[in-house]
Amino acid sequence: MGCSISRFFKLCVVLLFVAAMTMPIVSCSGKGMSTELKNNLEQVVDNAMSKYKIPGAIVGVWSPRSGDLVMLKGKADVKTGADMKSADRVRICSITKTFTITVVLELVDDGKLSLDDTLARFYPDIPAADQITIRQLCNMTAGIFNYSDDPAFLKTYTEDPNKVWKPEELVSIAIAHPPYFAPGKGWEYSNTNSIILGMIVEKITGKDIASQIKSRLIDDLKLTNTYWPEGTGIDGAHAHGYLAGEGGQLTDGTSLFNPSGMGASGALISNLDDLKAWVVPLVNGDQLKKDTQVQRTTMVPGDCDYFGVKVKYGLGILASEGFLGHPGDGLGYTNAAFRSPRTGTTIVVFLNKSPNEDTFMALTLFTQLAKIMNASDSK
Repeated sequence: MGCSISRFFKLCVVLLFVAAMTMPIVSCSGKGMSTELKNNLEQVVDNAMSKYKIPGAIVGVWSPRSGDLVMLKGKADVKTGADMKSADRVRICSITKTFTITVVLELVDDGKLSLDDTLARFYPDIPAADQITIRQLCNMTAGIFNYSDDPAFLKTYTEDPNKVWKPEELVSIAIAHPPYFAPGKGWEYSNTNSIILGMIVEKITGKDIASQIKSRLIDDLKLTNTYWPEGTGIDGAHAHGYLAGEGGQLTDGTSLFNPSGMGASGALISNLDDLKAWVVPLVNGDQLKKDTQVQRTTMVPGDCDYFGVKVKYGLGILASEGFLGHPGDGLGYTNAAFRSPRTGTTIVVFLNKSPNEDTFMALTLFTQLAKIMNASDSK
């Protein structure tokens, strides 16, 4: 399930509803940014929150040329009225994939794996295992069905939030469905791919993907607010996530689902400062050999339809508006973390509502902010 899974919420948010309203700006801080640019960026965020009735937003923009701006808007908890704070943790959903696939690529650099290895080396019983490569799992061209679109999975996931899902269970659900296409013959976003990659990491290292992400990336980069949760809640100060229902009503979905149902595709929790710190080495390729980073940022030919937004897709990384990064959507949160290799500008967006009327709001909002920053940074 990794997030970016709006179809999932169309089926599960009909459970409970709590009324909420978008709240006005809480605070805004910046450094070295012109008033005009600051106002333009704020207006875009305000418009999105108003149009899609988003309870709260945390948005950071950092540009070596145009200055920095952190916007904290609305409510982290509509029940208590708590304001958004920059340190608040959120579920980062499919941004988790950037961590999972970085571990996979580190194993490539370690000589323990090749992007051209097939699944047959690890899981020969998966259909077409001798044709599906590690590269195809990373860039969503494997064709394997997305387990989080399975109705039976959705029913169990929503009705039994304490169920702990094993990765093998999720893969079994996926392969019970026909593939979208033959390996390498198309592009389709599937959370199953990252689940399988996590299983491969464990098979190679003898340690689960959560511990490998922690030791190789989180600890190494001192991402002190990023962690893989064990239970349904979020530790420490956090923004609540709200599920959109009929009539504009919201359900607090913060603790409704067990993160094991997302696993290597979307389980991680983080905050603004940590994602800012993560997206820099992600895009710069600091954790990888130069050639491996080149392969990571080699995009699938043509545009990919990423839930209604046209993007380029590489090995667990997106290209949009000259930026590289990844969005995430689900469980009441929608977010995006991107950096421009050309200008060094970083943009991180957290919104605490999903889905947003069939619009991937965080990704759409990011593209709007990116266009403004590209124009400013080019002056």
